[in-house]
Amino acid sequence: MPQKWVCQTWKEDPDRFPTPHVFTENTEDGFCPEDPPYHGILLRDVNPDGPEVSISFPEDNSDFDDATNITILADTNVTDGRVEFFVDDKKIGEDQSSPHSHTYLAIKGTHTITAKVWDSKGSSGVSSPININVKGGVNVPEVALCIILMDASASMMDPAYDGSPLTKMRLVATSAASGIFDLERMVNNPYAFVAAFKFDDRLELMFIDTIANLIYRHEKDVTKFANYIFDELYKFQQGTDINQALLHAHTFVDDFLKKQLLNFPLNAYRVMLQRILKHGSAESVSIPNVRVLIYTDGMQFDAAGGRILRPNPFIQDQLVGLNHDVVIGAFFGQEDDDGCKELQGLLSNCPIHDVKQFFLFDKPGKIGNLKYLFRMASGASGFCPKCLEKDINIYR
Repeated sequence: MPQKWVCQTWKEDPDRFPTPHVFTENTEDGFCPEDPPYHGILLRDVNPDGPEVSISFPEDNSDFDDATNITILADTNVTDGRVEFFVDDKKIGEDQSSPHSHTYLAIKGTHTITAKVWDSKGSSGVSSPININVKGGVNVPEVALCIILMDASASMMDPAYDGSPLTKMRLVATSAASGIFDLERMVNNPYAFVAAFKFDDRLELMFIDTIANLIYRHEKDVTKFANYIFDELYKFQQGTDINQALLHAHTFVDDFLKKQLLNFPLNAYRVMLQRILKHGSAESVSIPNVRVLIYTDGMQFDAAGGRILRPNPFIQDQLVGLNHDVVIGAFFGQEDDDGCKELQGLLSNCPIHDVKQFFLFDKPGKIGNLKYLFRMASGASGFCPKCLEKDINIYR
């Protein structure tokens, strides 16, 4: 239905043939497969009967548990169209790019899902209705996730600043531990997860756990937690492969959103969502409480000596339902460093403040903000320095 391949000979004189020569797929050689052989070629027939749309997921009469995130998928024969999604005749969202989809948080009851497509000429088509049954079930927790990509390259053992006995590695280990421990006050800290990866020209998961469990495991002693992080980082100290770290984070987030993350502590969960007002407009958008914080003090330099920094995968390959680039970057060094320019070039602007999702630690006086940055990212709130200012004012 999204597209049709039509035999041009049949189209000119359909009465000559007992059946329509219309197909959903083209043939390898491009000729019509019906007898007589090679009597006509197939051409794509775009919008033969006007805009059409169908729901490919979920299937009719599907059963779901209460509070399930259902990604509704729609197929259409319109190449430049806009698809609107409806549940019980109420519009829940729209998507202007193919593949068309929208995520619906299911609530108990029987519901009817439909989709409507509009083409560039203003014509529209409506799908056949799909019915779903949502059963009441166990209380499924809402989960937030922060991924911290921690630079463990050799240069992180350099002094943080001239005259300071602290190395960059020790500084961030202590700040990260302090920022995460500060989140003990969060009401939902049993379901706020932190996944910390260390990277040089390798990458390794240090831990994935909730705020509550991390505090418990380290006996509520922030120094023990800081020492653990530092000892893990200290084991690396080679190159700086930012490409590998971000690509792995992209896959990790994708699996988390799809609930396909291996060895995740929870078998059933909902992704926590937050609704934000977009900068300069009255439009709001729902964004999962998922963040990726990467910090570094240098340029891309992988194990093979490669120095080419690839584009941000969260921008190049946008994940369904994410709705915004969630990568936040921090750099230890000077603003005119090549590595600083590289990292800034990877990042998007905050949807709330239209400010680059970037933090620069070029002066000792800024280190006071480092703890708040880890706390902001771990608490899955905010994206940019202006968000951080608000977070600092709340928690001071």
